[in-house]
Amino acid sequence: PVAVTWLWPSRIPLGRITLLAGRPGEGKSFLTTYMAARVSTGSPWADGTECPRGSVIIISAEDDPGDTIRPRADAHHADVRRIHLLTMVRHRDPDGSRYEVMFSLADLDALEAVLKAHPDCLLIIVDPIGSFLGGRIDAYRDNEVRGVLAPLALLAQKYGVAVVVVCHHRKARSDRADDLVSDSKAFSGIARSVWHVVRDKDNRARRLFLAGKNNLAIEGDGLAFAITGDPPAIAWEKEPVRMNADAALADVGDDIAGATGEAMTWLRDLLANGRMRSTEVQHLARQEGISLSTLKRAKRKAGVQAVRDGFGAMSFWWWEAAKGLKGDHI
Repeated sequence: PVAVTWLWPSRIPLGRITLLAGRPGEGKSFLTTYMAARVSTGSPWADGTECPRGSVIIISAEDDPGDTIRPRADAHHADVRRIHLLTMVRHRDPDGSRYEVMFSLADLDALEAVLKAHPDCLLIIVDPIGSFLGGRIDAYRDNEVRGVLAPLALLAQKYGVAVVVVCHHRKARSDRADDLVSDSKAFSGIARSVWHVVRDKDNRARRLFLAGKNNLAIEGDGLAFAITGDPPAIAWEKEPVRMNADAALADVGDDIAGATGEAMTWLRDLLANGRMRSTEVQHLARQEGISLSTLKRAKRKAGVQAVRDGFGAMSFWWWEAAKGLKGDHI
């Protein structure tokens, strides 16, 4: 038997993957900045439990370091000397020349090199996971997702670092909140702890941080917070929230018709300036939390056409708005 060690007691284990899931705009990235600030200073968590002090690695695709991440870190009183951003990976051609590419989870050797350079690192944040799976990974296939996340889980265990992975909720209904996480059940399956961020249905300014599955501790109470101030930061409520994510999301899930309508509007705007590769449309839809089934219904109802163009290996499928179906008609 091996004792479980915790970054945030009973919520975020060290040496394991934790998922943080929610709809876009619910406050997930604010929450990860709060976590980074706590770890960088070793200040107690919102529930009063102790937080160890160490370095943090942030891997972010959506927030600009200068006008978003740094001001938020400062607003949460972070020790920014301990917070590091990993964005690019340098490779070398056979002729010796160097070039850089965006980081993806296929570059775990680079991430391990960063961990070796910062042996006090206790937290890695990946926000959002869909941007770092790699272009050839199908996020709907369990085996492909596990093929990416399993090595990350082993790296977390090897270095005793907590990995918080941010992902979106699908636009669907379900009795189990964890079933709404991204497109494959492998995301929630490989994580040892899952937490959800959802707005209070009676007060949209109030966010709820609620438990999903937890393989390493009993299901704990949730917490509530608001985003206030200029620059904005998280302000926690003192009292715990005695509700789990299943109960909260049962009231806010979109029905199929509503989700399809939202996806049609999104698809209309996306194709307003011309056709796009089908793989790119599906990738962007995943980032917006739109499931493949919802996207296909929206495509059909919107009159969007799939057209194949090119020859042989250079032949691709494109999506384009049908002629005469532009603007509000889509």
